[in-house]
Amino acid sequence: MTAVRLRTFGGMIPAVDRHLLPDTAAVYSENAWLYSGRLRGLPQPELIRACTPGTSKVYRIPNNYTDAEYIDDSIWLEFPNFNTDVVRSPVVGDTFDRYYWAGTVGAPRYNTRARIANGDPEYLLGIPLPGAVSVTPSGGASTVTVSRSYAVTFVSAYGEEGPAQVSDAVNGKQDDTWTVSLPAADADDIGGPNRNLTKKRIYRTVTSASGQATYFLVAEVDIADTSYADTATDTVVTANEQLASLNWTAPPTDLEGWIMMPNGILAGWKGKELWFSEPYRPHAWPASYALAVEYPIVGLGIINQTLVVCTKGFPMTATGSTPGNITTSTLTSLEPCLSRGSIISSPEGVYYASPNGLVLVANGGAVNITRQLVLKDDWNRLLKVATLRAARLGEAYYCYGSARFGVFQEGAFQEGAFASIDFAGSYTGALIDPQNERVAFNTLATDTPTTNVMSDAWSGDIYIIRDDNLYRIDLAQAEPVSETYVWRSKIFQSEDKKNFVAMKVYFETLPTTPEQAAERNNDLVQTLAADQYGLVRVYADGVLRMTRELRTSGELMRLPSGFKAEFWQLEFESRVDILSVQMATSVKELSRV
Repeated sequence: MTAVRLRTFGGMIPAVDRHLLPDTAAVYSENAWLYSGRLRGLPQPELIRACTPGTSKVYRIPNNYTDAEYIDDSIWLEFPNFNTDVVRSPVVGDTFDRYYWAGTVGAPRYNTRARIANGDPEYLLGIPLPGAVSVTPSGGASTVTVSRSYAVTFVSAYGEEGPAQVSDAVNGKQDDTWTVSLPAADADDIGGPNRNLTKKRIYRTVTSASGQATYFLVAEVDIADTSYADTATDTVVTANEQLASLNWTAPPTDLEGWIMMPNGILAGWKGKELWFSEPYRPHAWPASYALAVEYPIVGLGIINQTLVVCTKGFPMTATGSTPGNITTSTLTSLEPCLSRGSIISSPEGVYYASPNGLVLVANGGAVNITRQLVLKDDWNRLLKVATLRAARLGEAYYCYGSARFGVFQEGAFQEGAFASIDFAGSYTGALIDPQNERVAFNTLATDTPTTNVMSDAWSGDIYIIRDDNLYRIDLAQAEPVSETYVWRSKIFQSEDKKNFVAMKVYFETLPTTPEQAAERNNDLVQTLAADQYGLVRVYADGVLRMTRELRTSGELMRLPSGFKAEFWQLEFESRVDILSVQMATSVKELSRV
């Protein structure tokens, strides 16, 4: 090797020895965006808004247009618990435009768009079971005796019907007036604060010729009514709808999270249990649909028609067109999921972080897709895997460790003696694209601890919460502000010890690049200043031999002389786009590189 020329720049491949890397690969790459081949900084997150102090998760509800250009014209849901999953109503023709959320703190809740915009409190999800129902027949003259059972349900202002309380079977005359004593609803469930119940529905059995008893709707009355006198004939009643909600219980109050499946089914979990809602009825979760799995569930993902169950042991899949016929299958790869926030559903499959690397579940299998990029020890050294929060940035997997609250039990130590927040890992992350060998693996770094990373459900943009502020990464910015990046080349080995004496670096500034200082800084040891375009450092046999400020593209730079070395390495710390680099043992040779 008598010359070095880099025309394209790639990411890290930590699994490969730094001497054996491809020429375009990096030993270290931080905050670099390498998809175009040039060396560029990742777009700097732009501030969107200040959040309520303590916010760890947000969800945007657009007012008019859904695209990110109108992001300011939005309603925002904010949550202190970053393990909160938000879904939009799957109810057909939902004029209330409801939003539902569940997490590891508190029972599942929901609210309408209008109430959210008005700042009104949310409601508990699910309709309670009414109290006891009694029936008294009287006044009839018929000699025909019939047996009836009545059922009563509560109904919310949004048409959500709950489970039915059934009376004992009562015998009476066919033409009796059947007086039904109606149970009262809890005061907190009438207009709030818990629920917004407005109606009661009354059903009664009609027995067919074959002896089959079926509940049919008799009447819908106001929630305050305490009794109802039923005089309707069987012919009238059987023309009404049948009771469908007999076992429609509310979701478990300790449901840890959920995801929307095809066909309007909400899939949730708690511990080792999978729960499913009735199709297009998020308030109804019959216990008969629940399934038990072998290992505790960490989170859920979706690919096409398949639910991916990420557990602390073997991953699983669940399939079925209705909640009553869903079956599970255990995948053979032992790849435990370490972080709920690392789970991403994508067109190619479901990604999540395991102790061994980044796993992709697709086509009925789970594969560690970073096994050729990062060895297990490097994976856990480079990332705080247990606290990863991730989202999709273009085609890449973008993740950061997150700050964890409540590290110590309250009162365990003297107040102020220990920090109650664990910031380990929240300053570092990774940008990974195993499908693009050149981009590969890149380190992310920030000076402000990261609380959460998430995707906007409407635009697909990445949101980041740091220091109670919400940021967005916009790849479509016309004039992006690039992050300052660091990129360190592979170690180039020459045939024998040489002295490289000249180099050129070609680069382009961006419209947002700051003005550079009037005077050049020639110090050997320096870090990039706010008024510098960039720095190039040259290492020979592991010793820093030159640090040169990038001031003019294509400028001839003289390297120090008086020594020879066998191993050479270049490092850039910059905020401008580097297009190519040339380095040779003479100026004449440099002109031919």
